[in-house]
Amino acid sequence: MTKYLIYASSLFAFIYFSSCKSDDRPSHAHGPMGAVDTSRDALLQTIRAAEAKLKTSQTINNFDGNLTVTAYNNFANHFPNDTLSAAFLFNAGGLESSMGDSKMALDFYARVIKQFPNSRLVPECLLVEGFIYDNNLNDTAKARAKYQELINRFPNDSISTQAKQAIKYLGKTPEEIGKEFEEKNKKTKKA
Repeated sequence: MTKYLIYASSLFAFIYFSSCKSDDRPSHAHGPMGAVDTSRDALLQTIRAAEAKLKTSQTINNFDGNLTVTAYNNFANHFPNDTLSAAFLFNAGGLESSMGDSKMALDFYARVIKQFPNSRLVPECLLVEGFIYDNNLNDTAKARAKYQELINRFPNDSISTQAKQAIKYLGKTPEEIGKEFEEKNKKTKKA
């Protein structure tokens, strides 16, 4: 009888503990013995789940944003040569910027530029870096350098036109820019 009780209680404990989750991570993220599954498919599933959670909210909360950034970064760390890694790092930069961490955003954009120099995202990274330096960090010298690097490296890219415009308005307040547009419109109407 004692053996039966020990067996039954052991079975009950096994079933109980194996059905409990210790956290909110998707079950596919764990492999045998609780190891994290870092296969490409598992990491992509984690990203999709994190992105889906972000989409349910109208604003980005730091917790969900950081989970998504971590998922992007994990993929890029495990698959550094995968072209999706460039896109995920770019997205991580955007999320960091949205959450107010300009320096982390710049790190992600710089990583795309360094790790994927032939990516179609490089011009966008340079443009956004310039924007962050100008508007978030008030460093017009670094902003100008990023915009100029974009123009020099990608002179025929349509984004270069945006960089040229951004250089014209470096260091100016929105009011000053608005006045310039008004004056330009007045001149255009008279002509």
